[in-house]
Amino acid sequence: MVQLSKWSFYQLRSFLEYKGIQFGVEIISVSPAWTSQTCHQCLHIGLRSHKRFKCTNEACSWSGDADLNGAKNIATIGAVFVNQPGGSNCLCCTLCTDSSGLLKSLRSPLAGA
Repeated sequence: MVQLSKWSFYQLRSFLEYKGIQFGVEIISVSPAWTSQTCHQCLHIGLRSHKRFKCTNEACSWSGDADLNGAKNIATIGAVFVNQPGGSNCLCCTLCTDSSGLLKSLRSPLAGA
C-alpha cells in the first residue's frame, strides 16, 4: 500500500499530470495562496487560526473548517476554467502519440537551449 503522506507535492502533481494526459483529463493547477483565508461564500479575506476560518464580513460571517473553505475556493476556481466553452486551453504543450500508443509532449525548440 502506498502512503500518500510521504509524497512530495511536486511528485503528486507530476503523477496527476501524467495520469491526466494518459486518460485525457485536463489538470488545472491552482495556486494555494489565500485559498483558505478567503471566504468561499463572499470572497472577503477572513481570519484563519489553525484549522478554523472566520469570515470578517458582517453580512456573511461564515465560519468553519479552514481546509474545507480552501477546498471550496479551489473547486470554484477549477470550475470556472473547466466550464469555459471550448475548454480552458491550459495545456502548454503539444501532444502526440508515439509508436507504442503512449501520449508524449513534443520537445520545445527551447528545451536544448
